[in-house]
Amino acid sequence: MKNIGIVAISLFLGMLTYSQNYVPGQVYFGTDSLIEYRCGNLPIILSAPHGGYDTRSTIPDRDCNGCVIRRDAYTQELTRQIEAAIIFKTGCYPHVIINKLHREKLDANREIIEATDSNTITEPYWNDYMNFADSASNLVSKSHSKGLFIDIHGHGHAIQRLEIGFLLSGSNLRLNDSALNSSPYSTKTSILSSRFNNLNSFTHAEMVRGKFSLGSMIQRKGYPAVPSDSIPNPLTGEPYFNGGYNTVRFGSRDSGTIDAIQIESNQGVRFTSSARIEYADSLASTILEYMEKHYFTNFSQNYCGTSSVNEHKKQDFIVYPNPTSDKLSIAGLTENCKYRIFNIQGQLVLSGEVNTYETIDITSYKNGLYFITVELNNQKITRKIIKE
Repeated sequence: MKNIGIVAISLFLGMLTYSQNYVPGQVYFGTDSLIEYRCGNLPIILSAPHGGYDTRSTIPDRDCNGCVIRRDAYTQELTRQIEAAIIFKTGCYPHVIINKLHREKLDANREIIEATDSNTITEPYWNDYMNFADSASNLVSKSHSKGLFIDIHGHGHAIQRLEIGFLLSGSNLRLNDSALNSSPYSTKTSILSSRFNNLNSFTHAEMVRGKFSLGSMIQRKGYPAVPSDSIPNPLTGEPYFNGGYNTVRFGSRDSGTIDAIQIESNQGVRFTSSARIEYADSLASTILEYMEKHYFTNFSQNYCGTSSVNEHKKQDFIVYPNPTSDKLSIAGLTENCKYRIFNIQGQLVLSGEVNTYETIDITSYKNGLYFITVELNNQKITRKIIKE
């Protein structure tokens, strides 16, 4: 009975979430601002369930038997950098859902009982995460009819490669293409929709590990990945994560036209700022290329409306997110740049030097209008910032 009640509450809250008038580019927060959602206008949803830092004592720790409480280091930062790279490349916004709670408090990639360790205090945060993701999926379905949900994770395995998850186990992937194209393997995949409806009529095996699979496409940019055309499967005994709760819930295995892929990034691409920025940029490009190859003809010509893309491409860089409540990124820089931030009275409040996609923390400043001046190509360029 308890589980039925939880599901009923979750569905009710979900209907309330759907009823909101979300605006692309705007940030929305759940309970205590611990779950963050940026509404998008692209058919791409980025999810970061395990990169949170907040360990406030008012929320109980999860200590259930078998519960994983280790945070996926730098995956929140990685997700924000992928987001910023996509915005710079397209002028449009992916949907983004971020859990700011540490995994010892909430696992936003598990069903509610394990995710919260049955703590009623924690349940609203789980509901917020899932309802935001449901809302994003609903908006993508309405605006584009199909799309891609990407769950961003990090692994600590010794083999330094990306692990691309489609809900197929390592033993499943060790089967030949003929078997992978047959039931039950071709119907248990998290990309079931595109398995039967992709632009080039690729088989399931080709979508998972062919030349134009996500793993193969990112590998050609210098990032080894499994499965891919050169690493079609993990060998027996090699660790491999194939997708979790979010990949099931938000993918097309059970219903719908939104596919889901879990990306487990190795430590080598996450643990330093420079590596993370380069990888995020490559992954953002790969995601966009993947969408054009399999989902939308001429996607690069009309990401979210031709006028918005053309207008964006006139800019030298973007300051993002704007408005913001805490941090800013400057996307599109090719080198370090100096910046200065002024309040509306013209007083200098902050200055420094920043790389592309790195963040500038303005959390402590009062809400209102600010101006950021960036020194770029021997020019000083000023943009407005709204702190809210």
